[in-house]
Amino acid sequence: MKTLFALLFLASMASAGAQEKIVIGQSVELSGEATGKENMEGALAYFGWVNAQGGVHGRTIELKTYDDQRKPETTRLNTEKLLKQDNALALFGYRSTPTVEAVLPMLQAEKVPLIAPFSGGQNLHQPFNPYLFNLRASYQDETAKMVELFSSLAIRKVAILYQDDSFGRDGLAGFQRNLAAHKLSAVVTASYDRKDLKIDKAVDAIVAGNPQAVLMACTPSACADFVKQVHKKGFHPSFMMLSNVSSDSFFESLGEDGRGVSVMQVMPYPKNFDASVTREFQSVLKAIPKPPPSSYSTFEGFVAAKLLTEGLRRAGPNPTRQKLMAALETMRDFDLGGVRVSYTPNNHDGSKFVEMIMIGKHGAILR
Repeated sequence: MKTLFALLFLASMASAGAQEKIVIGQSVELSGEATGKENMEGALAYFGWVNAQGGVHGRTIELKTYDDQRKPETTRLNTEKLLKQDNALALFGYRSTPTVEAVLPMLQAEKVPLIAPFSGGQNLHQPFNPYLFNLRASYQDETAKMVELFSSLAIRKVAILYQDDSFGRDGLAGFQRNLAAHKLSAVVTASYDRKDLKIDKAVDAIVAGNPQAVLMACTPSACADFVKQVHKKGFHPSFMMLSNVSSDSFFESLGEDGRGVSVMQVMPYPKNFDASVTREFQSVLKAIPKPPPSSYSTFEGFVAAKLLTEGLRRAGPNPTRQKLMAALETMRDFDLGGVRVSYTPNNHDGSKFVEMIMIGKHGAILR
């Protein structure tokens, strides 16, 4: 199987120049946090598998990716290049709320869809944007589930840590609204600057507040640093984080400090073989000579690529941006193999799936 896949994959790449490609554009952080890279690798695994089987209507899919280092201005420049120079049919898999926000005006101006951004920012869900097709649930959905779960455990004294940018403030708003719905409020709310990621003052403020749990809307490196510094002070509250941190490298970076940390997830467990898409995912990874990690982030990229591929199939042999958007809007409770999505002309929130996992001993995932 592995040899056959490798031969088919190489053959498809060799013949790609002889047939018209479908170019899909992506700007994502590749040189910093690992989450974006894992998302991209999962998508490439699926597209490679599709291309090895003949592509879509006989055309291969090429994912053209540029590193934006999670900088909004770089994202804008990358997107201009993708649209003007690379002639991308659609944009795909952008990561980080501020970088996605940076290109929203361009979607309208160029009438190009952005499919499956790896961000749950509320302004990507409301107000409705006809050019955005969300796959994952929103951070507001995640915060609601998080507060519901910890309140069921009789946790009443909580603190909030958030990154002071649109992503972090979105998480903060969700935490505050859902706490209020349970007649609770944070004993301490602390933030840090996205530009320098210094969390020392936030650590001191939250430890002084002595909460039972800390709700966190932060980047992976800041989240990991925060947990380690709090533990160094001899304080061990429950840590609950949004799904944006989820990657194998993040779990590994925590080491033994990760034990007991909870993380929200917007995809099913990638090693749950009850779902056909996870079996498909594992089978494709095993056939790749140097596979990416079998992580939630890689799996989300894989599922997102499957969603886009289905849209291309429905769009027909000569897809246009408008045809692709119309094709995606025909999906009603469509099963991607254990991940169900729905789109209509007036609703592009594909999935509301949210669950919490806990990190166990040696980084094991507990569900």
